[in-house]
Amino acid sequence: MAANTTHTKETTITTTTSSTENITAQVQALDIKNPHNHHKHHHHLLHKYNTTEAEEADDDDDESCCPRSPVTLGPSPSVAKEHGLARLIKNNRAWSKAIKERQPDFFEKCSKGQQPKVFWIGCSDSRVPENELLQLAPGEVFTHRNIANVVVSTDLNCLSVLQYAVEVLKVEHVVVCGHYGCGGVAAALGDHSYGLIDHWLGNIKEVKAQHQDNLDQILDQEEKCRALVEINARNSVLTVAKSPIMKAAWERGQKVEIVGLVYDIQTGLLGELGYHLKNAEDLKAHLSVDSSALFAARAAATTSRS
Repeated sequence: MAANTTHTKETTITTTTSSTENITAQVQALDIKNPHNHHKHHHHLLHKYNTTEAEEADDDDDESCCPRSPVTLGPSPSVAKEHGLARLIKNNRAWSKAIKERQPDFFEKCSKGQQPKVFWIGCSDSRVPENELLQLAPGEVFTHRNIANVVVSTDLNCLSVLQYAVEVLKVEHVVVCGHYGCGGVAAALGDHSYGLIDHWLGNIKEVKAQHQDNLDQILDQEEKCRALVEINARNSVLTVAKSPIMKAAWERGQKVEIVGLVYDIQTGLLGELGYHLKNAEDLKAHLSVDSSALFAARAAATTSRS
């Protein structure tokens, strides 16, 4: 028993040390020293769709334009091990220490307030962490997440966050991001009852019903789910755009754009869905596109990629 106890303690010490060193090494690889460089061109991942080739080349050469996210990059060294409260607290202590060593005043500056340029509406899925996949630091992304990134006009929670983001924080990008492999969307495709969550999934089922004929033309179930993920994200984009909050913002001349993205868990890459709404005219144009046209465009895009 003594030998086992000693072995267990040694293992714990080794794991904790490894975790600390891992977090420290990762934070040291981040560039969070120059927060004043943000004015140059912040959030380059969101600007890829409207930059010139020269600007894209500049993005590749100047990674310091966006400070790397000071969160753990890659799988935790304790993955597959029990995540008890003690381990979570230790990881937090190590993370905070590493950030302070890299930028001593980081948290002091964070405490002064937030000025995020991005409001992210995403899924609650733990595999889609917005700061991590955008590689942005705390304070740079304002967030609302729920099952399957659904936005409906009766959700006062989501709309309250949207109002704060647009009217108080003055964000420049409202990003609605769906993701392939979404369990909520997959559940909405079927007829099984899951209890309370059925009320929420009903929103996605309504979207499905609006495009049922075109969805039925897709025989592969996985591909059908991917299509509904995209259409569901589109519906949320349009719901945000139709809200009184966005209507008022655009009427007063506020520059805020709604963007539709999709995240592929299998590749770790964000993809554009072709929805960039900057005003009421853009909303009107997107609302005029019917289901058949949407699916025809999707099929053409899929063919061009293959």
